[in-house]
Amino acid sequence: MPKILFLLCFWNLSFAQVQVFFPKVSNKEHERALITLPNRQMLSGSSEAVIRLHDPNGKVLSQEKLGAEYKEIRDIAVTQKGFIALQSHDSSGIVLLDKMLQVDTVIYLFNKRSPLFLDGICAQEKLVFLLGDPIDGFFSTFFSTDYGLHWQATPAKVRANEAEAAYAASGQTNQILNGHFYFVSGGLTSRFFHSPDQGASWYTSPIPYLSCSTCGPYAMAISNEHEIMTVGGDYTKPHIAENTCFFSTDGGKTWNTPKKGPSGYRSCVIRVNDDYYACGTNGIDVSKNGGKTWKKLNSVNALSLTFNGNYIYASLADGSLLRFKP
Repeated sequence: MPKILFLLCFWNLSFAQVQVFFPKVSNKEHERALITLPNRQMLSGSSEAVIRLHDPNGKVLSQEKLGAEYKEIRDIAVTQKGFIALQSHDSSGIVLLDKMLQVDTVIYLFNKRSPLFLDGICAQEKLVFLLGDPIDGFFSTFFSTDYGLHWQATPAKVRANEAEAAYAASGQTNQILNGHFYFVSGGLTSRFFHSPDQGASWYTSPIPYLSCSTCGPYAMAISNEHEIMTVGGDYTKPHIAENTCFFSTDGGKTWNTPKKGPSGYRSCVIRVNDDYYACGTNGIDVSKNGGKTWKKLNSVNALSLTFNGNYIYASLADGSLLRFKP
């Protein structure tokens, strides 16, 4: 059994926590997707297209290499039938897995490999929402009502502005809540999109991120129909702390700027109890007041976060996992 390194870190008395680093899974990959299952186990998808099941302490219980034709797994959705793994590449597809992590079905949205970069997938019971970058000027928005087996484009197309797209950093640019579809975009334009009717109509609002080809919201957390948190920035300038977070308290109609935001570019945000945690290239931050102010917890290079009821886990760029108490 690999050794586990325990590191005790004290930022101040209110944030004194024990960090546990689990060893690298390999020397050349990292866990891109990281989600918690109902039994508090965790599922990860890696940059080498490996799906891993972890126990509540982070130990790898089993793994499945999807094959050389799958480039990397950016997001995973859980359904009653099993799992849906999203591969992000120039010709992306989705892989349906059974509950034993065995490949059941491979689906390409146009019935063949074709140019399509997928950004995120999310599920709520039978309903699944899939988001991809624009093709011919329109975002690629698909949904399924049978756990991901059959797909159709949303009834209403969503036109993209010039140099506008979504980001696949942590698979958090699209969400489902109570049957409503949500997603955010970035680039020269940053926007919030909401459909209350499974894509038959869309409502949009601008989010005031800076305008550049790598700027905008990279992740979104939806607490309820009113409270929405976005984080991002410019991943090419990860230490710039301005314009890395905007939040809404009116369902995305208007957006607020934190008094003190996260400490740099952030690729993932989750809500844990009543607090928000965001991670990125230069560390992990926490907000205990709905996003109004943020405090930096550490300086690890983290890609994604999940919470299993006891601990927060972060997938790190060096291939290891970090565990800490919220």
